[in-house]
Amino acid sequence: MRVLKPLLVLVILGASACQDEPRLVYVPVSPPQVELLTSASASEVAVGAPIVLRAERRYRGEWKQVERASLPQAQCWLGRPPPEYEAEVSDNLHWRASPESAARFNVIYREDRTREVVFSQAGTFILRASSVVYCGEDVDAKPISIKVL
Repeated sequence: MRVLKPLLVLVILGASACQDEPRLVYVPVSPPQVELLTSASASEVAVGAPIVLRAERRYRGEWKQVERASLPQAQCWLGRPPPEYEAEVSDNLHWRASPESAARFNVIYREDRTREVVFSQAGTFILRASSVVYCGEDVDAKPISIKVL
């Protein structure tokens, strides 16, 4: 039992050390402004042919570094400010199609971070992308119209 108590203390201290939050964090000075620019490789496509979707994300806003301990419990913070510009974020967005029943978005990781969509029937489809914005309101991109023949 004598050996177990010191060992238990070491295990507890080791586990708590793995869960440390950073001492200094970033909080927004004002709500971040995020812009999504999306595009598709084609505006017309045959049934079953893939279309490559691309998206850029831009952040605008000021962040200040503060002591984590000084923040209220519910205050949003980040370990570092988001990048001002992300060249390709298609695989990091939520995509949806309207009507949705004929659209299938790939979920396989692609090296170039783009997404694909394939339509199983003819018609005109509207694609919409949205992004979660940390410490701000989620944002939607301008819709993309695709004609499937």
